[in-house]
Amino acid sequence: MRTIIILGPAGSGKSILSGALAYFLRDRGYDALILNLDPAAITYPYDAPDINIRRYVRTERVMRRFGLGPNGGLIASMDIAVRFARRIKREIVSQGPEILIVDTPGQLELFVFRQAGIMLLREAVLSILDNRSMAIFLFDPFLCDSPSSMLSLLLLASSTFLRIQIPMIGALTKVDLLKPEEKKYKLEMLNDPKQIVASGEFTGIFSAIRRINPRAVKFDVWPVSGVTGEGLDALVMKMEDLLGED
Repeated sequence: MRTIIILGPAGSGKSILSGALAYFLRDRGYDALILNLDPAAITYPYDAPDINIRRYVRTERVMRRFGLGPNGGLIASMDIAVRFARRIKREIVSQGPEILIVDTPGQLELFVFRQAGIMLLREAVLSILDNRSMAIFLFDPFLCDSPSSMLSLLLLASSTFLRIQIPMIGALTKVDLLKPEEKKYKLEMLNDPKQIVASGEFTGIFSAIRRINPRAVKFDVWPVSGVTGEGLDALVMKMEDLLGED
């Protein structure tokens, strides 16, 4: 089995890309399933998930039971979900997909700063025998509106990589909404952090930014659109390079 974990900030297009990847792979003869790990998700831009964490825990119920708001409810939901990791693992193993696509919550801090998200991934997915796993970190182009915002996202991607500890690449999403020159500029900057650090935006108290080793925040970032399908073929080829093709 090969697993692709989709990670990124809220609104970056994780669910849309998860669905687009699943349909793309199925059209090419792969047995690809989607695991939804977001207990707060009530609608999806694809058919119902093949395996769904909401079978075990639902954020709206957790909010009512403990009197929590949306953010606190999601944090508590993920803490509770860890208890069901083995059941989710059994579901995955029983279905035995060739490729498992993991759609994750928008609150990236669940994986970067809290243990529950990482524990859930490790116990439910990464611990499956003969499972080769990778992650795709999504870069929303509308959050990449300046060198400092791009560097912030690259640092966040680096933090995610340090926590998840599996191979990871980047994807610049929503490229169908960008002008060609915008797409080219953002891809060049994200793929060459030296340009970001040398941009001249960082002055005064931020001059220490210049001492960041660009290699520490460097990822292969690929352009993709989950709406039009642009870039999916190149993204899948890169995935096969990392995970191997059966």
